[in-house]
Amino acid sequence: MRKLTWAAATAVLSVGMLTGCSSADDDKGSDAAGKASPSAGAAKDTGKKDAGKAVGKKDAARIGTAGTACELPVSFEVAKGWKPAASSAEDARMLAKLNDRTSVTAACVVDAKPAGLLGNMRVWTAARSDKSPRQVLDAFMAEEKRVSEQEFSETKVGGLTAAEVTYKESSPLLDEPSPQRALAVTTPKGTAVLHLTAFDGGEYKDMLPAFELAKKTLLPVS
Repeated sequence: MRKLTWAAATAVLSVGMLTGCSSADDDKGSDAAGKASPSAGAAKDTGKKDAGKAVGKKDAARIGTAGTACELPVSFEVAKGWKPAASSAEDARMLAKLNDRTSVTAACVVDAKPAGLLGNMRVWTAARSDKSPRQVLDAFMAEEKRVSEQEFSETKVGGLTAAEVTYKESSPLLDEPSPQRALAVTTPKGTAVLHLTAFDGGEYKDMLPAFELAKKTLLPVS
């Protein structure tokens, strides 16, 4: 059950309360002022029905390869309306300090706000590739805060072995934990963790198709 307005909830994300925020400027998809614009509110009310849905190739943008918004060890398709942006060195340092995270570094954020949703999918990376996906994910989750109901699984994505976890994260601002999800893969060019962070259960449900699209289309970068 939500206790915050759209503008107040956006403010929470903008200061990093949900692990998926950034100090990047507006053209990177963050809202430094912590307030939703009228157009963002309109998108929330009128565009949410279609936001986050898996889309065809003509509607999707692939990121991860050289020359795209984010250069990563993997590439994947971004759902329509979601806005990808590379994390600057300053953003990466801020997020590492904010989350006490040392196992991986923030490399890219795919913001759901332009699609009318409150949350994002962040890609964390590490240069080393000598760990298994489960080891990468275990280290990642050890750095998460206020988590419960962790459920791990192993799968295959893009010909790669992957480890995935669903869990819940509590917040003093909500009366119930929020579902979250993360997927880890290891490639010859390094490791990558796709981390879906949603404001609450309703946002998570609406954002999940975009995560599944990224997972379905994920490939190692050659």
